[in-house]
Amino acid sequence: MRKILKAIDATNDFVGTAVKWLAPALMVLVTIQVFLRYVLGQPGDVLPILMISAGATLYVLGWGYVYRQDRHVRVDVFYARWSPRRKALIDVIGILIWLLPWLAFMAFISGKWAWESYATAEWWTLTYWRPPLWPMRATIFVGVVLLAFQSLAQLFRSFHVLVRNRAYD
Repeated sequence: MRKILKAIDATNDFVGTAVKWLAPALMVLVTIQVFLRYVLGQPGDVLPILMISAGATLYVLGWGYVYRQDRHVRVDVFYARWSPRRKALIDVIGILIWLLPWLAFMAFISGKWAWESYATAEWWTLTYWRPPLWPMRATIFVGVVLLAFQSLAQLFRSFHVLVRNRAYD
């Protein structure tokens, strides 16, 4: 089981570390778009699609990484003061009742959208450039799957703390 958990963690660490470099690229794209639009008076046609794609990719492929690093949004007013076992109980309940059902639904929907987009050769309609849309939809599906695997890893770790009263790793 350790090998599986380490593989999940390593995958999310690699993907998160790789996509974080989209943030400076996105800043450059936005700066160029603003310059073209407001200084030269000629907004680019390609840049809005690139900005949306880079931002969405950074966002969705970062989900698993953020969850792995325990940097997601949580109400820490109470949680931070609780014992590791109580935190594990809340994590197990939250993952089983809310997170995994939501991720199953999102995986189904995003996978369906990605496949339909590919099968119908769907394209972006925001510009005459009209690039294919399926890579963006597939990226959303991959982000959901990465978060789902990281959630299962966290569920296993939290369940271990709950049962054995000590960390798994």
